[in-house]
Amino acid sequence: MDKKISRVLKRLENKSNYEEKNFDKIPHDERMLAITKDTGIFYNTILRMQKPKRILEIGTSTGYSSLWFADAVLGLKTEILTIEQSKKKIEVATRNFKSAGVSKIIQIKQGNAKDILNQMLKEFRKNKSRKYFDFIFIDADKEEYRFYFDASLKLLKKGGIIAADNIIYPERFQMYIKKYMAYVYTKKNIQTSIIPIGNGQQISIKIK
Repeated sequence: MDKKISRVLKRLENKSNYEEKNFDKIPHDERMLAITKDTGIFYNTILRMQKPKRILEIGTSTGYSSLWFADAVLGLKTEILTIEQSKKKIEVATRNFKSAGVSKIIQIKQGNAKDILNQMLKEFRKNKSRKYFDFIFIDADKEEYRFYFDASLKLLKKGGIIAADNIIYPERFQMYIKKYMAYVYTKKNIQTSIIPIGNGQQISIKIK
């Protein structure tokens, strides 16, 4: 693993551990709400095998998952596009990317994820030389997972991967996740599995 990225990840992991122990004491807009370390290792491994040219992340937070993605594709000229609404979190993520030395390969889009995805789809349909994404990661507001999935599927190349966090935990999200997964399983053009790593991961491969 790249040393600069590793140092930033370690700092963020310490912060995440503190957050987990003092969750109710931290204001919502200051919470990292990041993936777990083992989840980061899992996706880092997948991306090293996949060697994607384009990655889309829906929900940057402070950039913890983005850094795991970036470490996996160093030297591959991969583009990472990540979406975040909170200006405060974008400022923190930007500093983290700079400290890790990966600012040049990560572009942050600030705004409401649904609005940004709708705009991306509009531009995508118009552009005949459209560039598909190889890997899309969903980790934002759970009640919108179905919309994010549908938008992602249109932006994803054949053989590409859509992944989503919080499929098993925390339990407070289950009312949304159960409906979401029931919808995903109706899709005929993907193959989906749930992986019990971290807070539970959904992996869907676009097969046609």
